[in-house]
Parts: sequence; structure tokens; C-alpha cells
Amino acid sequence: MKSTQVALNATTDTSIITAEPLVRECLVHVLTSATIYVGPSGVTSSTGLKIDNAAGPITVTVPSNETLFAIAATGTPTVSVLVPGD
Repeated sequence: MKSTQVALNATTDTSIITAEPLVRECLVHVLTSATIYVGPSGVTSSTGLKIDNAAGPITVTVPSNETLFAIAATGTPTVSVLVPGD
């Protein structure tokens, strides 16, 4: 398992899970009282999956060779990510 914390902002999408050659079940948790949106590169609040702190950790299936990006609704929240692997 690998875990990391990533700081986000509301201006630029940020890679939170990098591409690997396998399908992975990953956990994503918003650590601060905030809302984020996840999706492919270029994700926005209009196109992404909404996740907020109250949801607790959620499981996201990341397809092989895909990168998961996130953007904050407002502010600079921190996201914790847990992925399988070395």
C-alpha cells in the first residue's frame, strides 16, 4: 500500500493517483471541511464527481493506465489517498 496527502486548489486540477498498468481500488478522503471534485485531466466542478469531508473515505476504481485528478470547490483542502502497490 501507498498513502499520500495532496494539497488542492480551486484553480488548477491536480493529479492525486498516477497511472499504473492495472485496475486499482483506491481510497480518497477529504481531510478538511471542504468539497472537491475528481475525474480525468481537466476536471471541474461541473464535470467531476463531488466528494466532501462528511462522506468519509470513498473507494474509487481507477482503470489501468488512467490518472485521477482533483480540484477544490474553494480554498486549498488536503486529500489523503491510499492505493495498492509497492
